[in-house]
Amino acid sequence: MENTPTPNDPEPQDAPVFCPANAALCLLSERWTLHIVRALLGGRKRFNEIAHALGISPATLRERLRALEAEEVVQRTVVSAMPPHVEYALTPKGMALNGIFEQLAQWGHDWMRPPGETLLDGPLALVPDASLPIQAKL
Repeated sequence: MENTPTPNDPEPQDAPVFCPANAALCLLSERWTLHIVRALLGGRKRFNEIAHALGISPATLRERLRALEAEEVVQRTVVSAMPPHVEYALTPKGMALNGIFEQLAQWGHDWMRPPGETLLDGPLALVPDASLPIQAKL
């Protein structure tokens, strides 16, 4: 007799759990991905325009664009002009990242320090800098 799971059965303990936030972070945390998406938020761009604007190697750019295309974040279009060329643009799924980028930028503005600024320098002076001796306040 086979053990067929029913809708009321709990998931097996070893079954992977899908976390949408983790999946999004895994895609976007690949090196250069955020920069590429941000560059395309301004509109369609040719491969070389992206490469020159970001200073990214062609091999890395090609790899990242293919991954974004596979996830339907970027659309690749062959333009049959003379000479033929390829343009990249964000899909609606890719454009939806704009709001997330704006919120992330606001969070960074509110909570992160510029490089070189210690916790004692800005509005986030909550705990002492690790390089300073700790003084007990009683």
